[in-house]
Amino acid sequence: APRAAVAQPVLSRNGGHCGGAIFAETESEGPASLENLRPLGQVRNSFIVAADGGGLWIIDQHVAHERVLFERVLRQRARGAVETQALLLPLVIELTPAQQAVFAEIGEELARNGFEAEPFGARTLAVKAAAAGVEAANLERLLHEILDHVGGEEQGMNLEKLGGEIAASIACHAAIKVNMPLEQNKMEWLLRELAKTECPMTCPHGRPVLLRYSLREIERAFKRV
Repeated sequence: APRAAVAQPVLSRNGGHCGGAIFAETESEGPASLENLRPLGQVRNSFIVAADGGGLWIIDQHVAHERVLFERVLRQRARGAVETQALLLPLVIELTPAQQAVFAEIGEELARNGFEAEPFGARTLAVKAAAAGVEAANLERLLHEILDHVGGEEQGMNLEKLGGEIAASIACHAAIKVNMPLEQNKMEWLLRELAKTECPMTCPHGRPVLLRYSLREIERAFKRV
């Protein structure tokens, strides 16, 4: 079998650090390689298998889409124009006292990330709009997750980090799921969009997006070299 891949630090297109990505030991190729990928199919409707002239790639479709959406939300937030979707009816969400206190502190930042919500009663929240792509069925869980996570920070967050955490949560809940079959054109679209991102090798939470096996590693496994 091909030798185990190893984590290596990877730089973004603008020179920033993006965390670890998984590459074969003998070769290291950067984000530009992704532009030449050709999807071959899926494994268990969760992982895209793709190829280029140098070997095989296995891409986690959920975290790949998560990276695409995360950077999109950050760009929109920087322009002050995050895409939103209005709910047909306001969603009323119950909050714990701790969640209520956190909402009072970060409500404006939630609004900058596409949420329209306001207190409704003693310990409830009426949500009228949310960031585009988040399904209404997941909205309550998403907001609870954000409020609990921010509330669990010992020393709070600056606005930039807070915005990033909210964007990461939005991206996770709106991204393509595992166990979801994708048509060929959808896989091609996802790989193209991933290739355009600043940090295509890791998701916003630091998990690897892909594995790569070089042609040399494959040839070695078949004892051809």
